[in-house]
Amino acid sequence: MRTIIMRSIHTPEELYQMERLQEAVWDKESVVPLHMTLTLQKCGAIYLGAFDGDEMIGFLYSFAGKDGDGTALFSHMLGFYPDYRRGGLGAQMKWLQREEAIKQGYHKIKWTYDPLETVNANLNISKLGGIVRTYIPNCYGDLDDDMNRGLPTDRFMVEWLINSKRVENRRTQAERPSIADNVPSILVYQKKEANIPVPISWNPDVDADTVAVPVPGVFQEVKRHSMDIARDWRKMTGELFQHYFSKGYIVSEVIRHPQEPVVSYLLQKGVDLE
Repeated sequence: MRTIIMRSIHTPEELYQMERLQEAVWDKESVVPLHMTLTLQKCGAIYLGAFDGDEMIGFLYSFAGKDGDGTALFSHMLGFYPDYRRGGLGAQMKWLQREEAIKQGYHKIKWTYDPLETVNANLNISKLGGIVRTYIPNCYGDLDDDMNRGLPTDRFMVEWLINSKRVENRRTQAERPSIADNVPSILVYQKKEANIPVPISWNPDVDADTVAVPVPGVFQEVKRHSMDIARDWRKMTGELFQHYFSKGYIVSEVIRHPQEPVVSYLLQKGVDLE
């Protein structure tokens, strides 16, 4: 693989390349047309392209919007051709997005992801330093693609506070705060055949400052094994996250368990968001 160059894209020709890449990564129905991207560009949208030579092999598309604190940048699409989906290119693109957003005066970038997809969780929370305090049930309605078919499209809303010390520490890979070993887990699971985790129950009454929520390490494997188990995970974690968010908890970290088929979210009270 040659050196990948990442940069802002502006011209109609570049935005047309982004349109064709959207179609290749997803499908024709998902494409944001050129007339829309050109219009949004005049209203604060930020478009980034990743190039292998002259070929655009990845892109990031984000637009201006409003949230409760004022204006935010909403990160809508991030995609690469399959041969370029390893090696940390997605994280590099997000850090470039942060630089461009700060230049334009943004203080926050927001986007959604499926809380049961832990590769995304690791990028969004652990690597980038995003936080989550909003759960959106069935955010996109029923979708018929391989990743979403048969389940409600519940989503976390990530808040990336791009000027915060937390985010800057993740960028420079500064030492993270230590996590105590005795953090209580508020969801009980058991392992079935093929090492598939099955949710049993969750506790709404734990009131520690930090709690852990295990979720399947590879949710797509759970779906292939049993859609009933996958639906149980969706229902139980959806109820749990909404309950603890309503009590002021924030998702602040993701912890891997090498000997277990789960990954844990840490939910904390009193997180420093500066």
